[in-house]
Amino acid sequence: MKVAIISTFDTFFDRVDLLKEYYQDKGLEVTVITSDYSHRLKEKYQNNKADIQLSVRPYNKNLSIDRLRSHDQFAKKVKEYLETLRPEIVHCIIPCNSLCKTMSEYKKEHDVKLIFDVNDLWPESLPVGNIKHRFPFTLWKNTRDKYIEHADMILSECDYFKEILHKEHSSKWHTLHFAKKMHPSNTVSTFTLEEFSFCYLGSINNIIDIDLIVAFLSACTKLRKVKLHIIGGGEKKELLIEQLRQNSILVIDHGYIFEQEKKQEILDQCQYGFNVMKDSVMVGLTMKSMDYMCGGLPMINTIKGDTAKICDEYSVGYNLTKDSISEIVSLLEKETIDENRQKRETIKKVFMENFSQEAFNKTLERLEIV
Repeated sequence: MKVAIISTFDTFFDRVDLLKEYYQDKGLEVTVITSDYSHRLKEKYQNNKADIQLSVRPYNKNLSIDRLRSHDQFAKKVKEYLETLRPEIVHCIIPCNSLCKTMSEYKKEHDVKLIFDVNDLWPESLPVGNIKHRFPFTLWKNTRDKYIEHADMILSECDYFKEILHKEHSSKWHTLHFAKKMHPSNTVSTFTLEEFSFCYLGSINNIIDIDLIVAFLSACTKLRKVKLHIIGGGEKKELLIEQLRQNSILVIDHGYIFEQEKKQEILDQCQYGFNVMKDSVMVGLTMKSMDYMCGGLPMINTIKGDTAKICDEYSVGYNLTKDSISEIVSLLEKETIDENRQKRETIKKVFMENFSQEAFNKTLERLEIV
């Protein structure tokens, strides 16, 4: 039996890898299809994890007609390729939203099991204010909403997406959380109470609430020296660093680090990790939260839905708002090393039970996806 896994973007390939391994372990023949344009790098690239890369037109801006045209071109080319491949199962990562239309058309024309796997909500998760309710954003959204229910099964990487789309009670919709192949390490935290030490891991871009991070860390400086470790890059990184230095906050910029052991050495030096996006961004889980949880680092969090519930229910982080800065800073001042280490052990368990490869496969088995 043939399975086609379709993902427009390189940013979703942690999930693609897990799916491919699961299907192959079931004895299925898997073909991974993607585009030849990196959304992250904004350039043509070679993806060694894909079996097929379809050529698409480039785009330079995330919010542009060129981007929509590129996605539409990819969706049409995928449909054409499937006519040759003829898979029995099509597992399609959404976005891009154009795939909802073309894959629904393909299902109508062929005897195939169609699975839509929602990993992001566009335009809902974009920080563009009320213009997301205007053309062409409405067309973008409606393309998804009109066709997505044609699938046999719809997966969501978090519960929060189902709430936003009012699908909590739909028999077709199921949550398949983000997951990572890695396991937590047995390292011990090395921070001291002489200073506040935090970490920011990932891309610092236009959806990150830089003002809130700066305000929070500036409040911390009134009690202790403050240090922020940055692992990653992004077009707004220099802006964040400059604002922090203006507020007497020490920044240690590690740049890009991909090796888990090297990242772990930095996470062990910190008390909390920032998982802070703008309030308008509709996201329930982030890949950075997976790294924090696996690394045993509690979170300062603004993400709604699933992540906010985890921080509250398991006491492994604080849900930050502008109005709660003083309260949270006060709680951090009183927190002991032993209390922080207990949170670290708890958050590792949360990761293994909900976001590990074992948890991912267990969900797929329960859903009888094959």
